[in-house]
Amino acid sequence: MNMKNQKGIALPIIILLIALVGGLIGYKTYQQIQSQKQAEKKTVVKQALVRRSKIPNVIVTATTAKAIDVKTGKVITAARVFSLDDKTVYLALDLDSAKIGTSIDYIRYLNGRYVDHGNSKLSQDLISNISFSWTNSRSLGSLTEGKWKIATYTNGILEKRVSYVVQKDKISQVQVEEPILADSDLKLINALALK
Repeated sequence: MNMKNQKGIALPIIILLIALVGGLIGYKTYQQIQSQKQAEKKTVVKQALVRRSKIPNVIVTATTAKAIDVKTGKVITAARVFSLDDKTVYLALDLDSAKIGTSIDYIRYLNGRYVDHGNSKLSQDLISNISFSWTNSRSLGSLTEGKWKIATYTNGILEKRVSYVVQKDKISQVQVEEPILADSDLKLINALALK
């Protein structure tokens, strides 16, 4: 009988020992996970965002237009809404203190997707404006319907963004979120404030 009692007592003791060892292993694992989380939190808190490049402020304003004066490069008919009947979309950039060799680039997006890019190097000092244009060509799809965005860069550093819309029909209504602006309101600062 003594042997039966020992077997009856040994089984619960073994189960208790297994539970204790499992609990200790689980507790150690829990402590390691908590210490890793604390280390991650401390790392994130210590990180600081540093501006990579100083904006050169060469591009003062960026305006989309239906017509520009070829001699002066100034905007004649500013527009943010174009129809498929329009022949050309112009991007006029007013520059300040631009030096010879400065690279002015643009990247165009249609509904958030990359379409094309281009650039121009200034051939002389103190050029006051520069323009890019896209003509209505079926092969290039320059006036495809949708929301267009243009990002402009000076020597590879982002300066200004401007957007315009191409609609199928002529302008028949004005959307509340994207009003048609007067020429004086088409400065980039005012356009971004409406966004």
